Amino acid sequence: MRVVLRTGRVGRVAGRPRYRQAVLNVATLTIGRGADQLIQIPDARLAIAHATIAQRYGRLHLRVLADEPVAVNERPQTRAVLRRGHVLSIGHARLTVEDIRQDGVVVLRLDLQSDDVSAETPAAAAKTLLETGLRAAPASWMLVLGVLVLTLLLPLLTSWNTPLRASLRDGALVPSDALWQPGPLHAAHQSIGGNCNACHGAVFGRVADRACITCHPATQHHVPIESPARARFAGMRCADCHVEHAKPSRLVDTGSRSCVACHGDLRKLDPNTPLQNATDFGSGHPDFSLALLEPERVGSDTVWRTRMTPSGFRPRPEEHSNLKFSHQVHMDEHGIKSPTGDQKLACADCHQTDASGRSMAPIRMEQHCSRCHSLQFDENDSSTAVPHGDLKLMFTALEEHFSRMFLQQITPGARPSDRRRPGGEQTVMTRDEQRRALEWTTRESLQAARELLEKRVCVECHTVTRLPGLTGFEQWRVEDVKVTSSWMPRAQFNHAAHRSSDCVSCHARADQSRSSSDVLMPDIKQCRSCHGGSHERARLASDCTMCHRLHLPGRGEIVDPAEHAGPAVITFMAGVP
Repeated sequence: MRVVLRTGRVGRVAGRPRYRQAVLNVATLTIGRGADQLIQIPDARLAIAHATIAQRYGRLHLRVLADEPVAVNERPQTRAVLRRGHVLSIGHARLTVEDIRQDGVVVLRLDLQSDDVSAETPAAAAKTLLETGLRAAPASWMLVLGVLVLTLLLPLLTSWNTPLRASLRDGALVPSDALWQPGPLHAAHQSIGGNCNACHGAVFGRVADRACITCHPATQHHVPIESPARARFAGMRCADCHVEHAKPSRLVDTGSRSCVACHGDLRKLDPNTPLQNATDFGSGHPDFSLALLEPERVGSDTVWRTRMTPSGFRPRPEEHSNLKFSHQVHMDEHGIKSPTGDQKLACADCHQTDASGRSMAPIRMEQHCSRCHSLQFDENDSSTAVPHGDLKLMFTALEEHFSRMFLQQITPGARPSDRRRPGGEQTVMTRDEQRRALEWTTRESLQAARELLEKRVCVECHTVTRLPGLTGFEQWRVEDVKVTSSWMPRAQFNHAAHRSSDCVSCHARADQSRSSSDVLMPDIKQCRSCHGGSHERARLASDCTMCHRLHLPGRGEIVDPAEHAGPAVITFMAGVP
């Protein structure tokens, strides 16, 4: 911002007043009583740094930093957009906006009033030092010694492990340790209370990492502990990233400086690293890569392995979850048929967050699907629903149902008088009855299973295979279903922070997807439409800690138990909760 500041009238030219003027090239114009302010106004009513004027997007903005507002055209303001002709009353001075030119140059005129209110007459003392009977030199030395004893010697005695330590700390003579603190404790450490020695073990020494590990023993490292890269963290301390007694109170340094120090040029640290450099999310961040679960048949079992996709989603990845599902069918704007009539579904009917609001809870058949996809195999009996997810339990339920029907003689063509009643059943079934019961129960159970698995229920969502050469219930195999739940395990995402956005604004064309193999995760371009680098103004400034954690799960505890118990000073970083 280029400012022409006119001060002090020095005469008149052509009938108009003439002022001294100075040209300032500054980002922000500071105003206050302090000598370091660009516009200094010697008025005791003003703060040392009272207000600022800055130019943003072609407009001139006033911001008051002190409690005392600034009058803009005689109206008290703490924030205002200044225009040509506005007059600011700041203490006994008047600052006039004479012009805001097309090229951005701002012309200001400062007028100081003749009545300097800063020169206030001090009140007369009630009694002079001589009248009290004291001499200046001895009284001064007594005051200095008293201050040293109260503020230095006694606090030092409470820090050293002396016999007087406990009594001095509990007594009222020594001021509280809070006087030494540059700021309050973070809320996460309020349980420490006034016990400064819980963290500060040595007098005038830095907080050792051992104190942090005492309460956070299970903190994970940033790299696998068996990796040679662990040695690169030997010179770092917990307090490098976790700052206490700070204002504003924050426990984690959210700046990206420490991250970029390594990740800005990883090849320099490790020429063989598979990781890509990252410096700024808006301009220096690699494309996203997804972790997909892939099924692999091992004998009669299915083993799920994680496969990382190429960065940038090129070619477009596919998920093989063994699930048959069409978002387009379920999101039809005209509704989808259900036992209770046509229903219009929304994303939130199935996709719901967990209790924290951050992550998505898994979709359960019983909770989300069963109201439309019933597992009832007898439409005349609502209790004939088989359990979901276990073929053996399903076959057992079918056999129990049809066995009960045979025993009660609830068979097609049976007469009510033929049904077995309590007290009227035979004590022991004959062998012929047992054979007929087994044959009929097996036949009906297999028929019901074939109807469920191959025609109308299970096969709608699952891949059902009929194994050759087998009969009975062993002839069917339903492929396991497992949907990827952690697409980016090296990052974290908070759905609650994005609840004001529609699902399809990030998961584009999800409502038009016809196959469950479609990967509907947003790429980095989609995220950059809202999130920018650390210094961008047009978009949300996003640093590394917004999406990434330093302490990653499964890397191993940051110190070994034996190392923690030993006398050596621990020099590895402690954990983030």
